[in-house]
Amino acid sequence: MADVVVVGAGLGGLTAAARLAKLGHRVTVCERNGYAGGCLRSIEESGFRWDAGPTSTTLPAAVRDLFRKSGRPIERYVDLQLRTPARRHVFEDGSFVDLPTGSRARQVEAVDAGLGAGSGQRWASFVDGQATVWEVLRREVLDRPAGGARFADRGVARALGSRASLGRVLTKALKDDRLQVMAAHPFVVAGSAPRDVPAFAAVEPYVERSFGVWSIPSGMAALGAALVVRLNERGVDVRYNAAVTSILTSDDRVVGVETEFGQRVSADVVVTDIDPRVVVGDLMDHPALRRPRQTFAAATPAIPPAITHLGLSGDLPTLPEEVVLHGEPLLVLTTSGSAPAGHAAWTVWRRGPAEEDVLVTLARRGIDVRKKVVTRVDRSPVDVVAETGGSPYGLAWSGWRAHAHRAALGNPLLGLHLIGASMHPGASIPYVVWGAAHVAERVGKA
Repeated sequence: MADVVVVGAGLGGLTAAARLAKLGHRVTVCERNGYAGGCLRSIEESGFRWDAGPTSTTLPAAVRDLFRKSGRPIERYVDLQLRTPARRHVFEDGSFVDLPTGSRARQVEAVDAGLGAGSGQRWASFVDGQATVWEVLRREVLDRPAGGARFADRGVARALGSRASLGRVLTKALKDDRLQVMAAHPFVVAGSAPRDVPAFAAVEPYVERSFGVWSIPSGMAALGAALVVRLNERGVDVRYNAAVTSILTSDDRVVGVETEFGQRVSADVVVTDIDPRVVVGDLMDHPALRRPRQTFAAATPAIPPAITHLGLSGDLPTLPEEVVLHGEPLLVLTTSGSAPAGHAAWTVWRRGPAEEDVLVTLARRGIDVRKKVVTRVDRSPVDVVAETGGSPYGLAWSGWRAHAHRAALGNPLLGLHLIGASMHPGASIPYVVWGAAHVAERVGKA
């Protein structure tokens, strides 16, 4: 049995703690805030409730596996439901596509209906072409506990097309600009330019089509709350308002942490679910971390979008759960918040210049709710970073070489494991959960 300290109670930290406790280890979680979940929490105002962070997930098997491997199936805690359509894409020329998942034929039909005959087949052919890339990525990189190092293998890099950028791939494969922005939008929303994103990231439309987009009717914050329940059931010691100020080492391994109040917690294993630049740059001073320190010092955090939560009343347009309004700025509207009877709770993410109020931009794009607003909560990128202690989108993409260097640094010192949004395999819910699962596999049973 090992003594484990998990630094940070975001999704990655909660996942790692649950899995390691199930394996029989003594686990302590130190969280700097007075709540757990990171960006998987709620914002509440005047009876309205909105998700503070993501409102959906792909690859539901990763989340289901987490609950099954830590004790009980996810259905005991939350209701994970397939979202259909996945989202509506609205383009600058007024055309739109309600994009379904789960069926190639239905995607062809939907894209043809929105963008004209032949568009659906071009989209489907592009998505089909990512199947082989996904299989290589999953088998060689994602499924392996040390899979991040596989990017250095020339054969794997060649199979993934790592040397090309997503922007280049989309320009070559999709001549219609509307199809290009439809494929690139998740990365733009997350703060990266397609020219900086490696080509293998083009698997995301394939992943969505194959495995669906899923949400929780009560809000994705319920996922974080369910994990806290799992930790309580497993006897994990969760300490709130306990910011870690130092990770302690002896010789060539970690031996514990120290909190801001001078309390020391001994540990054989330390798992960090916080910004890795803080871990290797501020919390530790060890010769073995020189290379990771240089690598992360060169990285740029992905700046979060501006977020506006709206409480609305009156007659409103009937919209899908998610609407992507392409253009400058890019807006993503979600309609799935909780509200009092006769009201609605929407959230608008804005990525791009803020030359006018977001409600004005929304009205110019055809959705005018300015006279329907009952309450409003604005969260700037600075606010989001302050709430989470870093960017919920991790580090911005900066080419495949930089990504490969960072991906190989998940276990830079004996007993130290780096996970979370800024680490391999990525910042979205399934990838963060996947990364935490690898830690549990590396540590093993007690």
